[in-house]
Amino acid sequence: MRRNSVVPLYQQLANTIRQQIADNDLRPGDRILTEAELSEKFEVSRITVRKAIDQLVEEDVVVRKQGIGTFVEEKKVHRVMRNQVISFTEMCQLSGGVPSSELISAGWIKADASVGNHLGVAPQERIIKIVRVRKIDGLPVMLETSYYPQRAAFLLQENLTGSTYQAFRAHDLIPSHGKKTFEICKATAKEAALLDTARNQPLLLQEDTVTDQNGEILHYTKLVINSDRYRLTVIT
Repeated sequence: MRRNSVVPLYQQLANTIRQQIADNDLRPGDRILTEAELSEKFEVSRITVRKAIDQLVEEDVVVRKQGIGTFVEEKKVHRVMRNQVISFTEMCQLSGGVPSSELISAGWIKADASVGNHLGVAPQERIIKIVRVRKIDGLPVMLETSYYPQRAAFLLQENLTGSTYQAFRAHDLIPSHGKKTFEICKATAKEAALLDTARNQPLLLQEDTVTDQNGEILHYTKLVINSDRYRLTVIT
């Protein structure tokens, strides 16, 4: 630390941590030194360290986790909702990340009453169910369970680690309107394992019903989202 600099010590420390992240000395998800360790290493007061960390938290560079420590923030998918329907792939690209998917299962099932109601089909009608883990830069963001009517059977011939919306558009089906609901849930053991988080960790549950350009339902989807890697902004 340069004590004769016009740049305050806390700002110098914050800049040093930013540089460590930029140089990949600290990577997303890494725990940074404790306040006591930073104070000793850089020979500054705990107050100076706390002010530097507060600034980095405010800028979303690091995140404090109660009882665990302070960690370099992991890249998040940032969804800006402006009355439009976009895919996970498009969200990742807008966030500057690389999207990918891990296919868990895909095939025909019989609709139960709840899914049939959301999808607009009769109970016991054959529908398609596709389960995937969606990732950004290789990190799992959400567990996606999607249900499709029979007219989307072509999806089972597609590369399901890619964008289903691209497949829809290639078949002249344009995802045009959607209804979304949100609530909080807790991670089951299976969800925790797939999303690389702790069991009972609070997660965001999002349910989507999306229609095409003709107002016909394209899919009904449940998304269990690791909120550590996802941010939603709603513009009204």
